[in-house]
Amino acid sequence: MRDEWMTELNTADAEMDRRLTRALEARPVVDIPANFAARVARQLPERKPIELTPTHYGRRAMVVCMVVLGVALLVGFVLLGAAVPPMVQVIGWILYAQFLGLVVWFGMRGALRKLS
Repeated sequence: MRDEWMTELNTADAEMDRRLTRALEARPVVDIPANFAARVARQLPERKPIELTPTHYGRRAMVVCMVVLGVALLVGFVLLGAAVPPMVQVIGWILYAQFLGLVVWFGMRGALRKLS
């Protein structure tokens, strides 16, 4: 009697597993209406254009750096005088070259802006 009951349970479990597997493996049918995207787009709020104003932080930082570098070069030139070790003199010339490069680049940007 017990064996019959266990056999019925096993077949019921096997049948349930087969049905469950078929249900899980079946692909759902997806039906998207033709005007779905247009309806969703109509429901969205209108976007306002973003206006960006230039801040010119880089240009301001460059001017500050040019002023600080120029003052440092003048102070160094006045304080050190003629008795300067060669290494300090090389560093001074490198700083002068950087200062000159910044001045030329800054001046060219202004000249090019006036032309356009």
